[in-house]
Amino acid sequence: MAHLNTDQGGGGNKKGGKVKQKKHSTHIDMTPMVDLAFLLLTFFMLTTTFSKPKTMEVNMPVKPDNEEQQQKVAESLTLTILLGKDDKVVWYQGVDNPTPMVTDLSATGLRKTLMQKNSRVFNRAEVLRDSLNKGLIKTPEYKKRLGEIKQDKLGLIVLIKSMENANYENLVDVLDEMAVCHIGRYAIVDITPVEIEMIEKI
Repeated sequence: MAHLNTDQGGGGNKKGGKVKQKKHSTHIDMTPMVDLAFLLLTFFMLTTTFSKPKTMEVNMPVKPDNEEQQQKVAESLTLTILLGKDDKVVWYQGVDNPTPMVTDLSATGLRKTLMQKNSRVFNRAEVLRDSLNKGLIKTPEYKKRLGEIKQDKLGLIVLIKSMENANYENLVDVLDEMAVCHIGRYAIVDITPVEIEMIEKI
């Protein structure tokens, strides 16, 4: 609130017939503004606490010191996904004489392929999810058991390789498919010249 002080100086004495002019002084009450500032500060502190940043876990392979440290994996358990320009998605299984297959990022495309190739882990994970939805197990136990299922040695291993001119959104979509299909072992690795030539020919 603003107050206006209209007190006259000199107590109303008139000397020589001259009347002193009224001196006006203003006083601004800052209390409401301070209250508003603290309310806004409290509001923003609470809202920023609720909005926690979400991160995506990405596995990057560590280069071994020697070849003896490399784990031997059956070719039937490995699947490579190649991402090219113009939203092109190609996958192949194994290493020797691969047969590239063109697909897309729809539910009937790459997701269906991953579910079929990872059916051993996917089916067990879905049964576990049903138990959670029915209230048979609690969330902490579900997360623990799901992590153990995903680390199955006979589960699918996916290698994700992207060309420089590939769409970044496609890479994020493929990483989302890893979670949907319950694939616990996957990594983003560099694409080879042979694979670049393979995807460009298709």
